[in-house]
Amino acid sequence: MGMIKNFRIFRIFYLKLLIPAVAFSLLMCFSLGFTSGNFGLCFLLFLPAMHFFIYEIRFRHEYYFYAHFGFSKKFLWMVTASISVLINLITKFL
Repeated sequence: MGMIKNFRIFRIFYLKLLIPAVAFSLLMCFSLGFTSGNFGLCFLLFLPAMHFFIYEIRFRHEYYFYAHFGFSKKFLWMVTASISVLINLITKFL
């Protein structure tokens, strides 16, 4: 039961990031010329930017909520960076 709850909490955290990051990446990608490589580069830039604007500026006190479930601020930043680099690498090879 604990692992399912932690996954749900983790999903809530990243849904707040992924939806705007994908939307802004698509908008920027269409203005640059839509290719998978451009999308990956835009996503590489926008996911950490959304993390910063949403959780460091707007909802900075929500880190306490996530820390209660074992997700430290450092861990969440590392996962954000890893996801953005992984998506960028995947789209480079498509």
